[in-house]
Amino acid sequence: MLVGISEAICLLFFNFSFILLVEFWSVKKDLPYHNGPHSFIQGFSRQTKRNYSTLSLPTNTNKVGIRNPNDKCNIFNQWLAGLIDGDGCFQLSKKGYASLEIVMEIRDKHCLYLIKQKFGGSIKSRSGINWLRYRLHHKKGLLELINAVNGEIRNPVRLLQLNQICENYNIPVIQSSTLTYNNGWFSGFFDSEGSVYLSLKSSQMFISASQKNQYLLDPLIKLFGGTVYIQKESFKWVVYKKSEIIKLLVYFKLCPSRSAKHNRLKAIERYLELRDLKAHFAPPCSLLGKAWKSFLLKWNKFEE
Repeated sequence: MLVGISEAICLLFFNFSFILLVEFWSVKKDLPYHNGPHSFIQGFSRQTKRNYSTLSLPTNTNKVGIRNPNDKCNIFNQWLAGLIDGDGCFQLSKKGYASLEIVMEIRDKHCLYLIKQKFGGSIKSRSGINWLRYRLHHKKGLLELINAVNGEIRNPVRLLQLNQICENYNIPVIQSSTLTYNNGWFSGFFDSEGSVYLSLKSSQMFISASQKNQYLLDPLIKLFGGTVYIQKESFKWVVYKKSEIIKLLVYFKLCPSRSAKHNRLKAIERYLELRDLKAHFAPPCSLLGKAWKSFLLKWNKFEE
């Protein structure tokens, strides 16, 4: 009886081993041949990697929440291009020395130090003025910056300046494509040329941007709404409707402002909340009246 059980177990083990051997060779036929120990394991691992490499993320980045892995870096480069279009200047000397300069108020020094941290350069105060100047002139950093913003510069004046430097370094200039909602260019342009202000008479919030070239402002109407007005020596894009302001707030969460203006942008949600409660009409001694007064006191300090 014991011999019979032993033979049955041996037969079962043999059949199981034979099945494993067949499975092994059937799999190995489809795997690349590798010499050396653990060739089967290595082949299986590489085959698995190939299978996963065929998977791809959705390519539609227009939907909020769907982002490519490089979006964070791209948005920074687009922001930088917008900042340069507003406050920057590419220069090429007669001797062929190229440089970039960006001038901003001292309260916005964080923007300039972000650029210096990534590309190098120097930051110095302008004598007698409450401004800082960032300057980048060494070739390595300048070429890296050009590679970052090439294809995102939209100001015609700045594009001509960039073209001179690119010709000097034999770099093809890339024309910018149509501005989209999830492009970070406007956040940089806003940090340079934009403003957020509150009318005390009407308690109305305004978000605006000014430029001498209307070409840069017209696409903003399609993306965010608003209107472009003609001033004495420039054009001004203005948004004041609640729906349009909310749309801009959503944009700035995707493509953040990096200047002191972001403090006021963050305060707009509180403004909308108080305005919905009619706090701006409430008696000064009431709870809503005091809340509105407290908001106004903080509002005046946001950009300091």
